[in-house]
Amino acid sequence: MSTLLRSGFDRRYVLVPMLAAIVLVMSVFFVAEARRAYTRDLSLVIRDREDRMRKLTELIYASLESESAQRGYLLTGEPEYLQPYASGRKLTEQLLADLESRYRARDQVEVPVLREVQSMLETKYIEMDRTIKLLDVGANRTALRLIKTDVGMQVMQQIRTNIEVLRSREGDRIAAGVAEWDKEIRVNSLINGLSTAFTLALLIAVGLLATRDIRRRDLANRELENEVSLRTAELRDLSEHMLRISEVEKSALARELHDELGGLLVSMRMDFSQLRRRLQLPDAAAEERWARIDAGLKAGVDLKRRVIEELRPTLLDNMGLVVALRWQAEQSCQQGNMQLIAQLPESEPELNNEAAIAVFRTVQEALSNILKHARASEVRLVMTVQGDHATITVEDNGVGLLNDATAGGGSHGLKQMKFRIQAIRGSCEVRNGPIRGTVTTIRFPIASNARAPAGVEEAT
Repeated sequence: MSTLLRSGFDRRYVLVPMLAAIVLVMSVFFVAEARRAYTRDLSLVIRDREDRMRKLTELIYASLESESAQRGYLLTGEPEYLQPYASGRKLTEQLLADLESRYRARDQVEVPVLREVQSMLETKYIEMDRTIKLLDVGANRTALRLIKTDVGMQVMQQIRTNIEVLRSREGDRIAAGVAEWDKEIRVNSLINGLSTAFTLALLIAVGLLATRDIRRRDLANRELENEVSLRTAELRDLSEHMLRISEVEKSALARELHDELGGLLVSMRMDFSQLRRRLQLPDAAAEERWARIDAGLKAGVDLKRRVIEELRPTLLDNMGLVVALRWQAEQSCQQGNMQLIAQLPESEPELNNEAAIAVFRTVQEALSNILKHARASEVRLVMTVQGDHATITVEDNGVGLLNDATAGGGSHGLKQMKFRIQAIRGSCEVRNGPIRGTVTTIRFPIASNARAPAGVEEAT
């Protein structure tokens, strides 16, 4: 319970910085977007003010161009001067309309100044139109006297003064806007730097906590794996011990059957034979019953022998593994009407009782499976010894294993076969043959399973 609570506590400590980092990143994103929008609007305002200053300068040059064209026409009388005069006047009207629209949208306080400039320019253009008309009707002297007066010059001077005042104030506004823009850029950089540093700190904290959690989980997994390995080893040892006990009990039971039951049956049969020779049976019916009793005693002796061989093969104890394997294969093939091809070594490998019975039981189970399920007509039994290892192959030409048997580990019999061989540090593989049938390959060490020297008792 404490482990679960500590695990939940650690998860909260990992999740809280992550959630804080997510909230911080989202907050910084929205703040940065808002400030970026403000900075963008401020840039647009600064560009608009710079464009106003440019248009105010163009307004001065356009009015001067009109005045110069008017004076050139008066002095020379050449009609080509009227075209610059007209274009300068038209440009002046366009610039005034555009500037008034912009100042009305922003900085309406400057609209009266601009209208005053517009009024003075209209007055100036009325004066210039009068001089041009006077020249056109031949009143040259009157037009020149009108030009020589200071009224026109004073009007143009006042127009330039008012426009320069506007330009000066626009320059101040641009300077203030640029200063504000620089300030916003510095603030944005500071916010981004602080958010980046804080995010990095949170990421480092999350990484440290995650690393700690991973280490704790790895430690718990290793402890669990060690516990599972320990329990598995205990179960394997227990299973191996149970197998050894089972074989010991089977051997003891076989000895009991052989010594006690076998002796009784043999003694009864011998006594029965003695009585049969001494007694004269009265009729054929008694003779038939006597024969059935004798046959029953014989069948009992044969049954006793088969049971003893099943419990503990006497050939294995008396003649060795190779002879026992050959006998078992011949019995199975004879029972299943199958042809046996046996390739067994001449020399007997030195194996202790535990290893010998494990190999024999495994081959016996393989032959039993062939007899029950393979529907084979031929069985091949091959045993080879190379160095300190021996390999036994049991192969048939039957239907082979089903897919689920090969994928899922097979039946309990196949699992028991593998477990028996693993108990003597060997391996057992059951697979389908290259063309058809089943191939069981048993490989086990000889040196580590050798029979103990004389005077050394084998563990049971």
